[in-house]
Amino acid sequence: MQFTIAQTEKGNDSLGVCYMIYDIYLEGFLFCKLRYSQLHRWNEKLRRYFGSNLVPPFPPKSYLAQTESTAEERRLQLQQYLQKVGEDPVISVSEIFTTLLKNAQQETFKICARAILLEILLADGKKLLIDTHTTHSAERMLEIVAQKVELSRQFLEHFALYLVRELPNQGYSVLKRLNAFELPYVSLWSLQDENCKIMIRKSYLDPLENKILMQSNGGVSLLYSQATYELERGWVSPTEEQYQQLKAFQDAEMKREFLETIEEVKFYGYVLFEACTCDYPEPNSPSVVRVGNDEINCCIQLPSNHIKEVSFKVNRIRCWKICLQITEETELKPKLSFEYQDSQDFRQWITIYTYQAFLLSRCIQEIVKEKLKISAGYTEMQIENTKSECRTTPWNPLTALVSSCSLFGGTGWNY
Repeated sequence: MQFTIAQTEKGNDSLGVCYMIYDIYLEGFLFCKLRYSQLHRWNEKLRRYFGSNLVPPFPPKSYLAQTESTAEERRLQLQQYLQKVGEDPVISVSEIFTTLLKNAQQETFKICARAILLEILLADGKKLLIDTHTTHSAERMLEIVAQKVELSRQFLEHFALYLVRELPNQGYSVLKRLNAFELPYVSLWSLQDENCKIMIRKSYLDPLENKILMQSNGGVSLLYSQATYELERGWVSPTEEQYQQLKAFQDAEMKREFLETIEEVKFYGYVLFEACTCDYPEPNSPSVVRVGNDEINCCIQLPSNHIKEVSFKVNRIRCWKICLQITEETELKPKLSFEYQDSQDFRQWITIYTYQAFLLSRCIQEIVKEKLKISAGYTEMQIENTKSECRTTPWNPLTALVSSCSLFGGTGWNY
């Protein structure tokens, strides 16, 4: 979980006493707003449950009036605390912590608890209506969707709910994967954008996992809906022969044969990002970015208008970070930078400027996790998380280092 406290607000209690409100963002989207006293109560509950040794230090109370510099210091300390708690493999998945998060999300946006009919998109744009509740978590809502599409519980871990934005060309852009504890209805409502929807998609990037889902009719149907969309919208790049074969299987509704064939198509299983820019091979280079098959693939438009395709292998990325810029309108403008070590051991920082930077970071993490699952020699790799720095000064580059992965003893990660 990637928490940032991107900005603060001032509030007043019933006695007119001024206090600070912290806007807490989860993976680039506003998740909740909390006071120091509320976060302090969180900390006390976690310490009683887990003990002081496991829970990171909490910023101490201050009985003096805060100056601008001390307020900024506290914001950074609280941000670092949340990041450490969110990264802890025990605390972050505990019921007590996720319940605190769910309650904070619901209370922030003042959403009443009630039964609702909610529209869920399949990856090909078809719609499902499910009976659910405003307080249902993404985990619970995914179970309801799975029942609707006849997907067995044993295959649930291969899918997730996502926030997406419908585009004018009838396509969609993936915004973020919803964490299991998040309240999808509240997350959707908080965006205040009628073009944003909730979608069920596969949650993995390794196409080999498709073979597991071939045992399930519901799994095959979900994979097929996503694969046909990717073919029709140009997410994949088949040869003419592959395209004709796929269309023949599609016309005959031969789903399994279609899926087996599309696995051989270039870019199948990748996540396609919205058009963005990068600083490679030179600043402000327009680029189309895809992530999958253990790589970040960039199709970069050169000054000559020629397209250069570059593959950055994930096992040669030594570390990465997300930096935030905050405009005067409090809009977050993230970018992702990674240190890349090429085959000649030359190291270079590459930056991709995209509002989907947090999703890009999560995709890199998923590739790493998938490889570690099947790796026998992964003990040389250590995953570190370092503190974030983020201020509300308009347009200043703000380093929010939320994820960093480093290798020891080699020129790349040994899977």
